Amino acid sequence: ELTEGDCRIIIGSHLGRPHKQKGHTGWDGIFNIQFVSSHFDTLIRRLHGDTYTIFPPEIIDSHMKHSLEIASHKRMPPGGIKFLPNLRYLLDPSKPDTYRKEFIYELANVSDVYINCAFGCSHRTTKSIKMLPQLMKTQNKLVVAGTLLNQEIKNLGRFGQRVINQPSKTVVIAGGAKVSDKINVLKQFVRAGVKAIFIGGKMVNTFLIAQKTKTKMIPFKLSDIPRTLLSSSEENNQNLVNEVSLAGEILDFANDKKVNLIFPDDYKCVDEFKAPTFFIESEPDFEKVLQLDLGPKTIENFKNTILSNGIENVFWNGPLGAYDHPTSHDYAEGSLELAQLLFEEALTNPKFSVVIGGGDSAAILNKIGVNQLKNLIKRCIERQLADPINRDLLSMEFPVDDSYVLWNYLASNFFVSTGGGASLEFLEKFLKGEGNGDLASYLPGTSTLMELTAA
Repeated sequence: ELTEGDCRIIIGSHLGRPHKQKGHTGWDGIFNIQFVSSHFDTLIRRLHGDTYTIFPPEIIDSHMKHSLEIASHKRMPPGGIKFLPNLRYLLDPSKPDTYRKEFIYELANVSDVYINCAFGCSHRTTKSIKMLPQLMKTQNKLVVAGTLLNQEIKNLGRFGQRVINQPSKTVVIAGGAKVSDKINVLKQFVRAGVKAIFIGGKMVNTFLIAQKTKTKMIPFKLSDIPRTLLSSSEENNQNLVNEVSLAGEILDFANDKKVNLIFPDDYKCVDEFKAPTFFIESEPDFEKVLQLDLGPKTIENFKNTILSNGIENVFWNGPLGAYDHPTSHDYAEGSLELAQLLFEEALTNPKFSVVIGGGDSAAILNKIGVNQLKNLIKRCIERQLADPINRDLLSMEFPVDDSYVLWNYLASNFFVSTGGGASLEFLEKFLKGEGNGDLASYLPGTSTLMELTAA
């Protein structure tokens, strides 16, 4: 829509966490927006041929503000699209804040309209999310929320209201690595009185340890860390101790509120992380083994544990296994089976609602190829046809070959958020406020736009 209006577009984005790295050198690689720009160029050409001109980001050694010279000197043609370098790059290790401010001032000066489509970053108060629109507003320029941002908060708000109205029909699936990332939203789900919370992924390790610690009635210490979970990093070990403590808080709170915490029935285990084969254990002994995914019994029982007793609302955040394991695809099975189960239920049950909370959870869906997804959809539709219909005489075509579009837009009751941390924070604050606030008020990025547009 913007390019049809002959706009010159500047795209800025975060990618990864390069600012967390200890050194300044060697960041170009997985943190380089060049890869995003190249893929974007491929997609644009596939859809529109050579209609648009894409200007890739500069290399990391350039100051970011040099990236704006094309726009500031009017070198971009109408319809031109300029990618900025990763906005999380440190421009000068000794003075990162100064350089970032200078860059934001220059970006505000060369831009006429600010559009925030970055839901996945809108739970942060970074300069591109807060300072930039504030500066542009003082220059009497237009600041607006993009279509994606509006779509995200509307879908999450609708789901949050369902949780408030139907807590006994709600199940939460929590995976991933860290309890600390989810502690606040898990507490709000427990406070709301949801039916159950299924715990999986690496995070289940801390819950299993916390359970055992409570039976012994003694606090978990550094010296208690089992062999397979012990790190060479003292910081990582202390983090594990803290995670066990947080898991204990959830166990106690869920017990008080009578919310059922469900753990896997069995696990795929290995002696070492890169071991060529796995074996099944019903209760992993972390002195001897690592668990890397859900076991076959747990996967087989998904329908009974997650979709039983009239469940109508499911929120899932975090992988249930080591789906990105470097040498084996076996540990993505639990997450992939769950994704397909939830999608099938959404396609066949109009009362059912699913929200998948971005990040790694969304990445899991990409492991299901578009043809596999189309076949799943066809089977679901065929099952709903009357028995006398000869299915061999029917054919089904899809106007798109994009699995993201099929996941997100085929069924209005199945939503994949683009923000992991953002979706968690939105739902946490929505549930805490019992949905009484404006949808834009729950995240810094959206509340900033709300305040500026109201001024």
